[in-house]
Amino acid sequence: MSDKLFNPVFSRLQQTLDLRLKQHGLVSSNIANANTPGYLAKRVNFQKAFAQMMGDGSDGAAVLRGSSAQHMGSDASSAAPIETLKAQAWSQDGNSVKAEEEMVVLAENNLLYNATVEVLKRRLGMLEYAASDGGK
Repeated sequence: MSDKLFNPVFSRLQQTLDLRLKQHGLVSSNIANANTPGYLAKRVNFQKAFAQMMGDGSDGAAVLRGSSAQHMGSDASSAAPIETLKAQAWSQDGNSVKAEEEMVVLAENNLLYNATVEVLKRRLGMLEYAASDGGK
């Protein structure tokens, strides 16, 4: 019954929130290590992550899809494709973190996280409305 009530959209929204949380952690780590010699900034590759989530295999890799969110390996953030940003040639200490760029990524990630929460909230609101027999 819950599969019919909570369609795959809820699972995708949960995975998106997990990826956004993972991105926030990576950006925080990047900012914390902005002055660490040799540190290479990391980011979640959302294009690959969403391709994996949708199971289209467009990245050339075989994609395993579970039929239940309770199956092992269904956590999107643990399997998130992480990219390591190379340091610029002129970087004296080999650090690839650009503080201004990280702040932009953090702000964008925050906006998209909040937008996803809003979509989830509205979807749950529709379920609540239906469960209350149309507000009667």
